[in-house]
Order: sequence, then C-alpha cells, then structure tokens
Amino acid sequence: MKINKRSLDNIILIVGAGVFLWLLLLPKPGPGWTYYDTVKYGPATLKGQMPFSDFAAMVVGFRALYHKTDPYPNLGRAFKEELGIDWNVLHGSNHPPTSYLLAAPVALFSWPVASALWAWLMVWLIVFSYHLYGLSWKMSLGLMPITLLWTPASASLGQVTIVWMFGLALAYSYRKDKLFWSGASIALASLSKYMPALVMTIFLVKRRWRAIWGFVSVWILSLALVSIMNPAAVPRYIAENQTTTFFLMWRTDNSAPLIASYRYAGWPGVALLFLFFATIVFVNRHYFYEWKTHPSTRLWMLVSYFAVACIPIFWIYSLMPLLPVIAFLVCERRMATIPLLLYSILIPCIYIQGGEQSVLPIASVNLAVGLAFILDILPFRIFQKQWKIEGLSHTFDDTHPAQRAADRHGRHTKVTSR
Repeated sequence: MKINKRSLDNIILIVGAGVFLWLLLLPKPGPGWTYYDTVKYGPATLKGQMPFSDFAAMVVGFRALYHKTDPYPNLGRAFKEELGIDWNVLHGSNHPPTSYLLAAPVALFSWPVASALWAWLMVWLIVFSYHLYGLSWKMSLGLMPITLLWTPASASLGQVTIVWMFGLALAYSYRKDKLFWSGASIALASLSKYMPALVMTIFLVKRRWRAIWGFVSVWILSLALVSIMNPAAVPRYIAENQTTTFFLMWRTDNSAPLIASYRYAGWPGVALLFLFFATIVFVNRHYFYEWKTHPSTRLWMLVSYFAVACIPIFWIYSLMPLLPVIAFLVCERRMATIPLLLYSILIPCIYIQGGEQSVLPIASVNLAVGLAFILDILPFRIFQKQWKIEGLSHTFDDTHPAQRAADRHGRHTKVTSR
C-alpha cells in the first residue's frame, strides 16, 4: 500500500481535528469505570471540570515553597484548605520538592483554572514530543487528540508523566551535537520522578562529560532554588518519605513490575524478572558501546523502556512515557512484535478500573514491550518479516538492528519489507 506522506499528514490532521472537537463536546465523566468515561477525563481536565487530580499535590507543594509553609503536609487537609478540594488523602506527597517547580506557571491560580492551564500545557507537550522525535507539525498536531483516546494519556493530563516524556524527547533531539542540553533535558524529565535519570547511563558508559555536566547543573540549580525558596523543603521531603514512599509501594493496587512480581511470586518472581531484564540487555548489549558520535534511537528507546519498567510505584498513567517506545517498535514494522504492541495499547483501555484486578494486566504491558525488544533482534527469518505500508515507513533516523548487524559483519545486504 502506497500513501503519499503529505497526504497522510493531511489525513491525520483532519481526523485529529475531528476527534479533538468531539472530545471537547463530551460531558463530564460519570461514576462508572468504563472506557468511555475514562476518555472523558482528558477533555474534562482541559475544561477545568475535574474535582481533583495528582497535580493538586504539585500546586499545594509550590504554594508551600512560595509562602514558606510546610511543603509536605497531610494532603487531604491541605487540599481542603488551599484548593477547596474534598479528597481524603491521609498521607503527604512522595514527589521530590524539585517537582513543585514545574507547577510554578499555574500554581497561584484557583484550582479549576490551574488544572485546566496545566492540562493545555500537557497537550502541547505531547505535540512537541512527537515533533522532536521526527514527525511533521501536521502529523504531531493530528496525533495529539488521537493519543488522548489512550487511557494513560487521558489520565496524564492531571499528572507529570507527560513532562517526563517531553524531557526525554527534547534530550533525544539534542543527543547528536548538543550533549550539554541533552543531559539538561534528561534532568528536566527527572525533576518530578527520578527514574528518567536512568537514561544518563547511555552517556555514562561512553564518558560523555558534557551531557553529565548538563544533567548535574540542572539538578544543582533546581535544588538551590528550592532551598532558597523554602529551606525546610529538602529535610521535610526526606522525613516524610521514610514512610510515605514505602506505604505507596506496598499498596495492593501498585502495578510496578518489581513489586507485583514479589507480591505474586515472592523472591523467585523477582529473580525471574531480573533475568528477563538481563536478557533484554544482553541481546541488545552492543548498542551501549558501539556508538561513536551519538546514541542510536534503539538504544535511546531501550533505556527509556527500563526507566518506566523499573518504577517502584506504578499506576495506569505511568505508562505514558512508554508511548514513544511503543511507537518506535511499531515503526520497526516487525510482524512478530505487532501482537505484543497491540496488547500494550489495548490492555490499559480494558483494565481501567484500578484496584488489585488491574495490577497484573498493567504490569504485563511492561513485559510485552520488553519481549518485543528481544524478538525483533533475533536473527531468524520469522522474526525479521515486516509488514509494509510505505507511507508509514520508519519515522526515526536509524536503520533496523538486523541491517546494522549485517553491516557489522560486512554483509552489504539491505533489510527490506517482505
């Protein structure tokens, strides 16, 4: 099937515009746990209609930095006093104080205005992320509303996971010739959650000191700013999270693969998970050290995958930074991995109700994506067959691993679609 790229961009833009208009016309979500109701979360957040979201903790935190009050109060009480939100959260925040800085542009507005402004900022960061990974502006704009049909994306408009995704996309765009800014962008992604910092291993292995200095500089400046605004912030964070983090980790609805493997299979389950992770690294090991001028897209996506899969506290919106990784694997067009990737997209749209019944399905999405990184590099013909739609050819700028393997062994053959 041949699709002209310009025509495809225009089709996606028109479809996306229609989807976005439809989303904005949806009513507020009801009490039911259906896919349709979950999709409504996104437009309701854009319209300032959501009564609460996790972003409220960021707003409370930044206000505490600004007014020099306790940045880690009981959240339920703080929500009521600061924002007029009736949400019975019995513990403090587990976010580092640097994450509060991200809320600075909107935190002093009333809650409906702050949450709506934040959501609009998030949808634009989705667009920018797609463009930074190589899509045209038309395609990026058109895919944004379609992305909101995926439940982790819709839920992420009231979270900070899209900042994570955008920070790594920005770092990816700088990775070739602006290493300082690449490292700084990874630091931006890690200000709210530490796990994106795992991507720095790419530069640590090759001792790219400019990237490391960029990362460290942003963290030093951020911690200095937090300490100047409220000297009690860092000590309070350390004290609060001696209990809060562990309480959240051991909640029965935590879908983190590491925690779920221990909960359901004990230490043998954890050992098997580490063996699985080690297998992924082993079959892709040469990507860590073979690059000379800049890391390959595959290496970038591989380490981005581990940054998500190793999160110790995992909810459905935690899957959002995995979206570029899934997109990359789709663009590889390996038929053996397509069922795994479809599974990764569909499962969060089915198991949306949360609770213990969603733990294993959501955790298994991480395993499915990891398995795709194994299957699509195996040197057997069955795993190298491609589906062919020329208009949807590889978006990213690197060749497929099978072609690179052939090049390394002096075989100047071309891996083509079959």
